[in-house]
Amino acid sequence: MFLLIPKKIRVETALTPTQCRTRLARELEDYTRRPSFVAASEFIKKHKLTSCYFGSTDKTGRTEIFYHMAKKHDGSSAGFYGSIIKPDETAADGTRAVFVGHIRRSIGVMVTAWLWTIVCVVLVLALVALKEYIGAGVTGGVMLVGLLLMAYDRSESFIRSYLDGFKTAGAEKDKK
Repeated sequence: MFLLIPKKIRVETALTPTQCRTRLARELEDYTRRPSFVAASEFIKKHKLTSCYFGSTDKTGRTEIFYHMAKKHDGSSAGFYGSIIKPDETAADGTRAVFVGHIRRSIGVMVTAWLWTIVCVVLVLALVALKEYIGAGVTGGVMLVGLLLMAYDRSESFIRSYLDGFKTAGAEKDKK
């Protein structure tokens, strides 16, 4: 369960918030997550053979960024949920933007993990009450394996590296 806990992230850039939104609009495949299986399956069919970053951003700075791996059905992968802000305590000219938010799994994965844990714990307790210790141990092991499979996702590292690319964007701009 602890592998599914959202991780706070804060990435400072040398770009303005407008430049960050422009870069995101240029680089991301435009996709706003909706609870529609039809929209999700159309997107996955369209990008089945290509790896890409997708998501959405708006003028207020709210941003969602996800990673799609080629030949994978990854609708439950981790994503960045946050915003682009211009903090007051930055440089004197106030041009720096900061990505602030969480990298977390979708709500569906979180609910499934909680239900899986509750059902397995109840089964383990019932088996212990019936003095079936081997069955309780096997059920506990199945619970842990299920949680590890739900938590295993490499998309978090892809999202982090993409956001870290915004750190170097300002440095490259200053060199030119």
